[in-house]
Amino acid sequence: MLTSAWIIPLGIAVGVLVSLAPSRIARLRMSQRIARGLKVPQRVVDVDPAQLASYDMRQGPYASGDVLDERTWEDLDLDAVFGRIDRCASQPGRQLLYHMLRRPSLDGVTVLAFDASVETMRRDPAALARVRHALIPLATRQAARLETSLFGALPARPALWWVFPLLTVLSVSLLALIVVWPLALIGWIGVCIATMIAQMLYRPRVREFVPAMQALPDFIDVSRALGAMALPGLADECAVLREGAARLRGLESTTGWLRFDNSVANELAGSLYEYGNLLFALDLTAFVLTTTRLQAVRETAQAMYRALGRIDAMHSIATWRDTLPAWTAPVFTSPGKALHCESLVHPLLEAGVPNSLHVHDTSVLVTGSNMSGKSTFLRALGVNAVLAQAVGTVCASTWNAPVLHVRTSIGQGDSLLDGKSLYMAEIDAVKRMLDEKAGGAQHLFLLDELFRGTNTPERVAAGYATLAWLDRGDDVVVVATHDLELSRLLGARFEAYHFREQVTDESLAFDFRIRPGLSSTRNAIALLRLSGFPAGLVAEANATLTAREAEVPAERSPRDPVGATPRSAP
Repeated sequence: MLTSAWIIPLGIAVGVLVSLAPSRIARLRMSQRIARGLKVPQRVVDVDPAQLASYDMRQGPYASGDVLDERTWEDLDLDAVFGRIDRCASQPGRQLLYHMLRRPSLDGVTVLAFDASVETMRRDPAALARVRHALIPLATRQAARLETSLFGALPARPALWWVFPLLTVLSVSLLALIVVWPLALIGWIGVCIATMIAQMLYRPRVREFVPAMQALPDFIDVSRALGAMALPGLADECAVLREGAARLRGLESTTGWLRFDNSVANELAGSLYEYGNLLFALDLTAFVLTTTRLQAVRETAQAMYRALGRIDAMHSIATWRDTLPAWTAPVFTSPGKALHCESLVHPLLEAGVPNSLHVHDTSVLVTGSNMSGKSTFLRALGVNAVLAQAVGTVCASTWNAPVLHVRTSIGQGDSLLDGKSLYMAEIDAVKRMLDEKAGGAQHLFLLDELFRGTNTPERVAAGYATLAWLDRGDDVVVVATHDLELSRLLGARFEAYHFREQVTDESLAFDFRIRPGLSSTRNAIALLRLSGFPAGLVAEANATLTAREAEVPAERSPRDPVGATPRSAP
């Protein structure tokens, strides 16, 4: 028989136990989900681009000294390239891999160390599978918000934050006491009213932050699982995760109630969850306790995020490498005007034609007709230069080059939104390249049909002057053009290569292979014929071309627009 002296302590004890129950249940459900994931691997959920880039954007604005800029990212279609190399099993891994591609390393030693760890993991399929299975709980949309809770600004804790846990304990205790002490009902109703008022005042301030914390328990569990693994070459990362998980253990209890995602729950479960919050302030209590604890261990959690993301990025590249018909790790040479690659292909092409390029103390001028492969080759060079420095992987059999800042002017058109013509857009892109030459870094400049937005005489003159200027020093310039006259003007400073095609009565065939020398074929008028233009129109076009070529004066040697300054000039 319970005496009145035992009623209040018993009620409080019951209240505390009931308050802790959600976190225990949540941990049990987490263990069940991991067990299911070991049998049925899940695919990481796609998130919007802003969420994917959130970690990278938090590192600050892009500077002129970065390996990439926005124009180059768009010209090389690196969003699609990221989609091709992304084999990550977690959202933190995807966010860190995106950051690595968006801001490639300038340190060859760091890249080669990354490559060594990737290869160690790739050669151990069992370890690769264990890593992927351990990461499964962080494949959710909530896990993509984890970065916000670890690196973003958290709401300030209210001065009377301790009222929320007090309301939770009082509400549960008084409810439990009603069975043996009916008068507790009056007190419980009063506490419920106070809880509802607290909900109305504070809940709107924290609603947007709750999703960012829902993945914290999963993050800790996954970190603990990875930290317990013996992954060769990743001892430092595993130690960070193992020790960090021990420090963050207290967050598992405080975030247990926040794990519930009302947006995907059934109607009954969602209603019970909302009533529990309304009557017992469970979400407010969990939130203030979580933010308080998280502030104290934030640096540890951030280091864990980077270590976990790095392991997943290595897992992704190791998996991607196994899908490639051929690849190589880059060899970074000392600064100098040189670039050597064998059997280079574009990673977005399923059956790309391999091409080789050997540059030593010259730049490169690529000619060829429409659709022959010039622009694709430029993009293949740029994309693989980025991949070499970002993830230590090149789609080629050989890649020997210095660390290069890649800058491009490819595929720009008129911009109605910016109010810029094609010519002005090209001027902006080239001016950016000229400005960055003063920075001291070595560049790979890739240009396609320079100044195509203006008339032929001025295009050739301006193109010649610009290319001669960009070629100065150790920067490597690769330009694709239809203007054969540029080769005569630039002389030996630009080595000529070309792509060609075969025109028949019925078709136009390309082999997409680069060859030394200038192009000797054309296909613009042939394309008119093959596209069904009137035969008389095609004949007149050919006759006009023949007549104009007969009128072209003998080759001239105009004065160098930049004063024939040697390439080595500053």
